[in-house]
Amino acid sequence: MNALRVLHDHLAAGEQLAGLEPVFFRLYPENTEAGAADSILYRPDAGATPSELMQQPGVTIGICTERPDTGYERAVAIRDYLIANHTAVGVCNFQILADVVGPSTLESGRSIYELNVRVWT
Repeated sequence: MNALRVLHDHLAAGEQLAGLEPVFFRLYPENTEAGAADSILYRPDAGATPSELMQQPGVTIGICTERPDTGYERAVAIRDYLIANHTAVGVCNFQILADVVGPSTLESGRSIYELNVRVWT
């Protein structure tokens, strides 16, 4: 099970990703330059200690947008969706670890908002 892909597929099924280009592991220059399409980054983060019964990988989601207000609104909508729709096939809980963080402003003027999620499998 790839926690990044599972989380992406869950958000896509809920139509939370309309207008966001998915990027995995790191943002590239074409995602961060001025005028680039809005994107959503999935990168592995520290998870909790696994056991023989359950894995708990962490995923950081980053929303990179041209307009800070749009990025915040998208991140909050994703957070709220994961709270309301916290299970999926093979996942017993998408746990929000902290509220939306940001914005971090890039040299290009684009903003990034982050959300940390633990994927209980």
